[in-house]
Amino acid sequence: MRNKVLYIVVFIISQFVFASKIDSVRIAYDYVYFNPKKAIELADRIIKKSGDKNDQITARLIKTNAYSSLDDSYNALKYAFETYHYVKKDNDIFNEARILGRIGELFQLYGFNTQSREFLDESVNLIMSSDFSKEKRSMYLGNIFAIKGNGYKDDLDCDFAIKYYDKSIKAYKSSEMNQSILNNLALVYIEKSNCLIDQQQLDSAIFYLNEALFVIKKNNLKEYDQSAKINLARIHQFKKEYHHSDKILKEILKNINSSQPLLIKNQIYKLLAQNAFEQKKYNEYKNYINLVKKLSNKIEQINYQGKEQSLNYLLHKDENILGKLSFFILPGILFVVLLTLILWKIYLPNKLN
Repeated sequence: MRNKVLYIVVFIISQFVFASKIDSVRIAYDYVYFNPKKAIELADRIIKKSGDKNDQITARLIKTNAYSSLDDSYNALKYAFETYHYVKKDNDIFNEARILGRIGELFQLYGFNTQSREFLDESVNLIMSSDFSKEKRSMYLGNIFAIKGNGYKDDLDCDFAIKYYDKSIKAYKSSEMNQSILNNLALVYIEKSNCLIDQQQLDSAIFYLNEALFVIKKNNLKEYDQSAKINLARIHQFKKEYHHSDKILKEILKNINSSQPLLIKNQIYKLLAQNAFEQKKYNEYKNYINLVKKLSNKIEQINYQGKEQSLNYLLHKDENILGKLSFFILPGILFVVLLTLILWKIYLPNKLN
């Protein structure tokens, strides 16, 4: 769902895009988050025309990500599983592990955390196997641990989440640094600082936030910059520095665009409402609360639709499996019944004699 697009983007860029390609695959990927329908159209062309295995894998994942960007969880899951079956038939452990991680992340986004962890654990098992590239093992473990951290933050509490964020940071730092890993680290630092703010460990939160901001400024990561600044506004709020908090939040709102994830806008309005209340600006508080209510209803509706669509896909997927099985099972049952009747006819006269 778009309200969690922030951490979808960073993990998928690091996993599935071949940065050396300046071709139709690269162009299609660039469309994923600002024109997903165009990305799907280009990906379909690649699937139809390209004989390159990596192109086929990436094009299918582009469709997965584009449908996810469109909040179409049914088709996002459909093409994620299609990609998984595509690589599994070739016993491609490396890509299988990566795609299992993506499926786990999708289930997490749609609120199926138990199923998400099953796929993520399966991915970890493959990453730790001897068939997986040792050079890339740490980076992909870092990705999986970060996704798990996000799941625990949403589903349980920050104590569990921080343990996985720490595992992710350790894995990334043991990898050979590249741009993708640095970007991922910035995101994990933001999420960890968010948890530390919840626990009111403000000094530690500031430390990790500064680590994130260093990477963000260096690489001009605008979406991450907004999330980092929201955390900074939260820190000022905890310190009762409401004026500084307001200034940061209102500056973010000035630069926000219409396609911005709703959750970010809603979070800003909630913080502004709290600041207004603490400063006894009750008219402002009332206005912000009304905005929060409107956006919360939209977010709830999107989340419900996402769950419903993903559940529909899972039911449809099971029906397909049962349908394929019945194609083989029904003739088999008929064969066994006929064989039993034949044997019974042969055996019964002999027994009577």
